[in-house]
Amino acid sequence: MASSIGRDEERTPKRREDDRLYDNISVIIDSLEGLGKLDKAEFLKEAFESVFGLIPEAQKGSLYELVGEQYRPVFCRGYDFDLLSRLAFGVAEAFIDFHIERDSSIDAFETRITGRDPAHFSPETLEIFRKLGTLSGFSSLYAPIKVEGKTQGLICLENFSDDGFSSLSRKVLKFYARLISQFYTQKLQQERETRRYKEIVDALVSAIEVMDKYTEGHSHRVVGFSRSLAKRLGLSDAEVSEIGTAAILHDVGKLGIPSDILRKPGRLTKEEFAIVQMHTANSRKILSEIQGFERIAELAYYHHERFDGKGYPEGISGDAVPFGAYVIGLADAFDAMTSNRSYRPAMTPDQAFSIIKEGSGSQFHPRIVEVAVTIFNERQGNLDGF
Repeated sequence: MASSIGRDEERTPKRREDDRLYDNISVIIDSLEGLGKLDKAEFLKEAFESVFGLIPEAQKGSLYELVGEQYRPVFCRGYDFDLLSRLAFGVAEAFIDFHIERDSSIDAFETRITGRDPAHFSPETLEIFRKLGTLSGFSSLYAPIKVEGKTQGLICLENFSDDGFSSLSRKVLKFYARLISQFYTQKLQQERETRRYKEIVDALVSAIEVMDKYTEGHSHRVVGFSRSLAKRLGLSDAEVSEIGTAAILHDVGKLGIPSDILRKPGRLTKEEFAIVQMHTANSRKILSEIQGFERIAELAYYHHERFDGKGYPEGISGDAVPFGAYVIGLADAFDAMTSNRSYRPAMTPDQAFSIIKEGSGSQFHPRIVEVAVTIFNERQGNLDGF
């Protein structure tokens, strides 16, 4: 019997850790729900709060991010944030025995601070340590946040007892450090993709402008007015973004139109105009080849449709036309009217808006005209800078 009791007592710490691990897994799963939908600041806050709550030994803590050449606090618990912010430090100036692995691996480390060396820190810094309570006598559990092998941040948790942190707490911190590192990596990849996408878009727009000198700057102006209209119409951020992307690329199909027609110094014949009208179908064909551009391709395809059904390419009307296409269509028409053409000089903004108001309910969607007129009046007829 005695030996049996002894075995149970020996197993008790392991059982306790297993129980904690089971409980933590449940909490971790709950904390991860919805994290992927958050922006960077929200994600970091939620992740930091979660890991702080999951590690019972943590009495104070902070999350640092590399800004330029220095680590600066982003969030903290138990500290005065303004005071903590005065301790921004470089990699070689860490206030703990900072262990940096030179590869992409991520682990959690614990160090015991028994005192601060006056030869290493200024009197001002030592005074900040004193006010923060981190002059001596505490354990720090920390883990790096890495992106492509480079340390971009740091999570630090402090315990001011003699016990320090358990092996399970170290595992939990390592998990969250890896989670945050993966988030940073994905954001970096998204930023690279965005830059590549912008470069491709700019190249396409430049190609269009080379083919048709009268459209120089046209797409960018249409983007500005389209986005302003979309925002004032109360559309969602996602819809505004889609409309902006479709607006910058709405004429990409002109790359398939003979340049002699696009550059013709005079009015087009009926046959030539029919060829130019094909640019909307060309745009849809080009844009639909890009993954995730299905809706954008449709907006570009329909931007010459009229509210009364007398437009092209399909001659549909009313709600059959995507609302965003009407937005781009009005912005496109306004910029075309106020730009010089080979067969006519540019109209004044007042003249163009007079035509737009007359076309409300026929060429243009009346709700969009109403908002456009409001913007026009607010800016006293000056729509430069969109």
